[in-house]
Amino acid sequence: MLIALFSIMKKESSYQHIFKYTGLFGGVQGLNILIGIVRNKIIALLLGPIGVGFISIYNTASVFLQNSTNFGLQMSGVRDVSRAFDSGNADALQEKIRILRLWSLIVGGIGFVATAMLCRALSEWAFSSGEYTIEFLLLAPIVAMAAIAGGETAILKATRRLKQLAQISVLGVVGSLIVSVPLYMKWGNDGIIPSLILIGIVQLLLAVVYSYRIYPLKLRFSKNDILEGRGMINVGIAFMLAGILNSGADFFVRTYLGDISMSLAGFYNVGYMITVSYAGIVFAAMETDYFPHLSGVSNDTRKMNGAVKRQIEVSTIMISPLLVMLMISLPILIPLLFSKQFIPVIGMTQLAIIAIQFRTLNLPVSYIMLAKGDSRSFLFNEFIYDILLIVTIILGYNNWGLDGTGLALAVTGFVYAVYLISYCSYKYDLELSGGTIRKFLVYLSFCLSTLFIVMFTTGVLYWTIGILMILLSSLYSYRNYRLHNGNG
Repeated sequence: MLIALFSIMKKESSYQHIFKYTGLFGGVQGLNILIGIVRNKIIALLLGPIGVGFISIYNTASVFLQNSTNFGLQMSGVRDVSRAFDSGNADALQEKIRILRLWSLIVGGIGFVATAMLCRALSEWAFSSGEYTIEFLLLAPIVAMAAIAGGETAILKATRRLKQLAQISVLGVVGSLIVSVPLYMKWGNDGIIPSLILIGIVQLLLAVVYSYRIYPLKLRFSKNDILEGRGMINVGIAFMLAGILNSGADFFVRTYLGDISMSLAGFYNVGYMITVSYAGIVFAAMETDYFPHLSGVSNDTRKMNGAVKRQIEVSTIMISPLLVMLMISLPILIPLLFSKQFIPVIGMTQLAIIAIQFRTLNLPVSYIMLAKGDSRSFLFNEFIYDILLIVTIILGYNNWGLDGTGLALAVTGFVYAVYLISYCSYKYDLELSGGTIRKFLVYLSFCLSTLFIVMFTTGVLYWTIGILMILLSSLYSYRNYRLHNGNG
């Protein structure tokens, strides 16, 4: 039944188009996750919760530094290069690619220097000690390489090189597995930083090799060339500031939990990874397919509302049965994917899954601001979300421990959904049909009912009712899938 749910019909309609591309990009992401599961299992066994906690903090710090110094080039660059590509002007395309590459090198250098200057402060912030200053200093080349690799992947996205992007993505995950595991086996936690550096090198080489093969490197350093990139930078600053807010909030949460216990940070990282990363495969197509389409119709309120409605419904149809299945199967999956040491994370993850259900509403709606180029509203609402997340995580943990962090993610998802829809309805005339809301509420009821089951039943009753909920949610999604395929 779930296979039929994700099948691709020959006749293209607006709904079928979304199903098709969501399945395509989600499939690639799913393959990456399967490979990543193997890597995470090995890491969990070799390093345990404390090692996973260290990896979580270093990765989060690296992402924070990347987002703080890359001037949003990975988003604004896609827009500018894509416009040149669509114009059919080969010279204009080469010029935009050259400018993007030049600025990728510049922001990579800025990221390197910024990381080197902040390494002591980051160690004090993360661990209340300067003991890990060298480790944070060694993140500098990772930040620089990520900026350069990001520029090359932006070029491939803009020029619709989906096959190459898929290959880079899969090979990057495989490469990460190959280079990291031997280091963890030999040096344990001391192998974390060398592993992250080697992973950065692998990802950079893949992006450069694939991109240069299609668009050979042609750089020219001059004042005029630097000035030509101001348009990309001006647009990208909003994305950069949003990235700073998001990764800063994430870094704060993880270091807050890490100060209490590195094991706690490791548990939170696993639960967050399963809910946001694993379950998020259905959202993989939004940036590549939904966002460009929404941008094209953003000035037509009726078409904009139609695009948002369709994206919400398709996302909900595809992900809801998976969320129910995930919630039921976590007692088996957690020990299987990681180890028995991570069993305490089950309750937290089951609660956090509710947040993913609300994400089927939040993500399609949030793209309206980007499509309209309303950077101020985008930044303002990202700030609201991040503050809400930090407050609820602190309150949730202080009152209910690790499970409280999962509840905090769910509450944040709900409150932000109500707020965001209200905001966009007022400012952009967003209208979600009664049918769309009713379907979402039905799916939400499946999720909440399943949560009740996993919290208050055990043994045979747990699995009997759990399997029944999986079947019911799958049947409801399949019914809606067939309906949309019939109506287009």
